[in-house]
Amino acid sequence: MTTPQVSLILVTYNSAALLPLFAAALACDKNMPSYELIAVDNASSDAPWQQLPAATWIVLPQNIGYGGACNRGAAQATGDYVIFLNPDITVREGWLHQLIAHLEAHPEVACIAPETFYPGEQRTLQPGIADRPTLPGAALMMRRTDWDALGGFDEAIFLYWEDTDLCWRAQTAGRRTVVACDTAIDHIRGGSGGGSARWIHHYIRNGIYAHLKTRSWPAVSWFVLRQFIVWPWRAVRRQPQQLARAVWWNITRLPQTLALRRTIRSPKK
Repeated sequence: MTTPQVSLILVTYNSAALLPLFAAALACDKNMPSYELIAVDNASSDAPWQQLPAATWIVLPQNIGYGGACNRGAAQATGDYVIFLNPDITVREGWLHQLIAHLEAHPEVACIAPETFYPGEQRTLQPGIADRPTLPGAALMMRRTDWDALGGFDEAIFLYWEDTDLCWRAQTAGRRTVVACDTAIDHIRGGSGGGSARWIHHYIRNGIYAHLKTRSWPAVSWFVLRQFIVWPWRAVRRQPQQLARAVWWNITRLPQTLALRRTIRSPKK
């Protein structure tokens, strides 16, 4: 059996209805390099494997979050490159070849993603790549060697900020995170999490956590302060315990987080 060049890792959570469109767009690209498709289901209730039978499925007994599911998929991946995909995207012709070409031309780049459009959005693509401080996890690609060197996604992050945390760790290690300006995907947004807003406290707690691990102390302070400033305008403002839960989670694990910070930010010899 030929080893694939790229491992496509798709994570689903109650998003089976999106998979036919995802699969159709993937099949329409006649310029795909050799690839394997690994789908990881986070204990969905909608039997998504029935919609994507060609994939190799990993069905988890419980929802372990986006980053954890990506890690499970990557553990079984055999490609030289790994790319993590949301089910609420559709790809365009030649997208994967472009990403590979940029990684081959720029060994200093650790993470790359295509431009992300809303469905029907019209923008002019540009040649080359551009540095971005963060990249969306909807279509995030890396060499397998870089993925292994960074240790994958932090599984303490259940949902939200796992992609930003990975990018910040790559940058702290002296690597670039870039967007490919000459290729794009269409992203519906909101479909990969099962359409629920109940995860908001994860957004706050993981944002604090990611800042504590890699950012300067002024940046950490400003992010935490901003959560209190904008809290009255959040959709969950009638649930103040969400903010308290997020802050308390970070307080209880502060010694471990600071130990990670020292490891990540210490000069590499």
